[in-house]
Amino acid sequence: MEKTFGTELQLPRPLASPLDKWRAVGPVLRRCGALAAGFAGGWAVLYGALMPFGLGLTLGAGEDCFAACAVGAVLALLLRGGGVRAVGLICAVGAAVVARWLWPRRFLPAALAGGGALLVSAACFSPYLGLSGLWQSGADALLAGAIGWALRHSPPEKQGAGRLVLAAGVVCALGSIWLGPLSLGVVVCALVELVLCCRGRGAEALAGAAVCGAALCAADGQLAFAAAGLGCGTAAALLAPGDKLLCLAAYGGGCLTGALCVQPPGSAFAYLGAVGVSAGLFGLTPRRLLLRDVSLRHDPTEHAGRPQLSAAATRLGAVAESLSSLAETVNQVYDTLPHRCESFRWVIDNTHDTLCANCGRKEECWNKEYAVTLDGMQALKPILEEKEHVEVQDLPGQLARCIHPAALSGTVTRSFALYRSRQEARIHAEAMRSALTEQYGAVAQALSVLSDQIGTPGSPEPYKSGRVAAFFSSLGMPPLECAVTLDNLGRTRAAVTLPRARFSQAELSALAQEVGRICRRGLETPQKLTCKGITTLIFTERPLLRAVFGAAGTAARGDVSGDAVQQFCSPGAAQMILCDGMGTGRPAAVDGNLAAELTGRLLKAGFTAELAARLVNVALALKSEDESGATLDLISVDLYTGTARLFKAGAAPGFIVHGGKARAVGEPSLPVGVAGAVNGQSRVVHLAAGDLAVLVSDGLLVDGSGWVLKQLELAGASGDSPDKIARELVDTARARAENTGRPDDITAAVLRLEVY
Repeated sequence: MEKTFGTELQLPRPLASPLDKWRAVGPVLRRCGALAAGFAGGWAVLYGALMPFGLGLTLGAGEDCFAACAVGAVLALLLRGGGVRAVGLICAVGAAVVARWLWPRRFLPAALAGGGALLVSAACFSPYLGLSGLWQSGADALLAGAIGWALRHSPPEKQGAGRLVLAAGVVCALGSIWLGPLSLGVVVCALVELVLCCRGRGAEALAGAAVCGAALCAADGQLAFAAAGLGCGTAAALLAPGDKLLCLAAYGGGCLTGALCVQPPGSAFAYLGAVGVSAGLFGLTPRRLLLRDVSLRHDPTEHAGRPQLSAAATRLGAVAESLSSLAETVNQVYDTLPHRCESFRWVIDNTHDTLCANCGRKEECWNKEYAVTLDGMQALKPILEEKEHVEVQDLPGQLARCIHPAALSGTVTRSFALYRSRQEARIHAEAMRSALTEQYGAVAQALSVLSDQIGTPGSPEPYKSGRVAAFFSSLGMPPLECAVTLDNLGRTRAAVTLPRARFSQAELSALAQEVGRICRRGLETPQKLTCKGITTLIFTERPLLRAVFGAAGTAARGDVSGDAVQQFCSPGAAQMILCDGMGTGRPAAVDGNLAAELTGRLLKAGFTAELAARLVNVALALKSEDESGATLDLISVDLYTGTARLFKAGAAPGFIVHGGKARAVGEPSLPVGVAGAVNGQSRVVHLAAGDLAVLVSDGLLVDGSGWVLKQLELAGASGDSPDKIARELVDTARARAENTGRPDDITAAVLRLEVY
């Protein structure tokens, strides 16, 4: 059921999934993760003295898991030891937990309580800590507050500073753990960076390399060279995203740069050993895990902004290849099989088998006088082709000895009729086979074009997509899909898919203005596509040019013209079509209007002129048993650049007025619907503001094209409207046609480009 603009849409409640049973485990896993993160934060030590991560993670963790984080930090402090400073940190963590319980969702009370408790503890134990201990406690309080503030404003569940802070704490804790000569922090950092590089997530990999490298240096000064090597390896591995082996090779080559920084060189073996362990773990990781991007899993708005269309594009491409292969296979099998080449000899053989085989004079006619009999039968061929039957008096002299002349003439006539019918059936079957394979090929090409369009939707802009989706949700119309993209030329395009809805022209204009404000671009009134309960609005950037159309025509006899004109603007392009049906009157009008209507629909769907002509050619060929055909004259103008693409199949020459000079374009060719394939011609010209493009039917050129060129130059110089230009061309052509006595349907379609 359709909903009007601005009303709240009731979406159906989603069905329960079997995975819902496992969602109850999520909070438990989240608290376990917070416990582990708190333990790592409590264990981490910066520059051998500072320990801010335990308190900072407690201040910044979510409301459901800060207590678990505090427990982990306290356990790590107890296990690590640290004397009086550890006691002060434990008191600070406890004070922060109490403050968060008393003032939930407020950061400042918890930060003041934790930092104050830490400073008070340091003051109480100042005889043991000394002045340096007081300074270290103050630094811990400030750093813990900064860490907590970063985590509150950027939760680790999303990409951002919070995730990097958490990673720094974990790496700092692991950097102080050595398994023999191997640093656990180097092993983990190298493995994580390899995975990010293989997934092609360059920004996250580079940011992680910088932050984790700094954390390794802070955990142990001896790992400075390792941080440099890991950064070089990350930069090199980004050159081969998606390829496991190449990514590993590039990363290993970059890491060798870090080994050159080690003095003395012998200590580089421990660093290279840690990288080797990471490479081995990376090699054992399944490829499907390395290519799965879950970065947007926790942000449904941003996830909706990225079109997930690669699977659909792949399936369309596969269907296109199958149909194309099917057409090729049918043609190859037909060419390979032996064909019956029936000639007039079949009529002679059939007459012999039907009549002469049972005659008493068979031996004399077909053995002793075979050559004479065969000449007589061959002499019947021109008679049959002219009259399609043979009378007794038409029998040639070579057959005068036949004792059954009436039966012979009747048998020959029936055999020839059967021969003609079989010949026509064979021609019809071959025509149907050609039409079928051409249709398969045309549909395959159409699907291939759609696959290319879907598979390359442009560069996504997730932030703008999320804002546009939020705007439609605020109107009570949550979008099913929303994608804002940039094409190769930097033009903005937004596609919003909604449950079926109705919009007035004023509402569409208001939507274009608001979406343009969000995207910071001027947008055209959106194109609305509706199909099976879904409405899609396509917003395109406002072009530099706009098209003004004009058309006029007159019929040769009566009121029915065989010419048909379509003029419209698709997203970013102006389209003008002129089709001239073969002949005049109603049959020509049917062919002309059918060709123009089908071509217009295909162009609006995004097909090229060549592909549209191919599909229309099949439709006209199969329309009826009568011969059908129509000329196809088409011009498509890119309103951003002024590039015009002309396509002509059997059409009369068109005219371009550029810079005040008129010239004709186009050469003779066959109309569509006549031959098995389209014999069209394409041409590209460049137009500017003020230029004209004119399409005419052949009836307008009955007296040549010289006068048309002069009249168009005068009209262009005087700035006449396209409607006036078209009407003057048709009226002048009608007067000239009456003088020649050769009336025909006359039509002119005019397009003028103007600055938007």
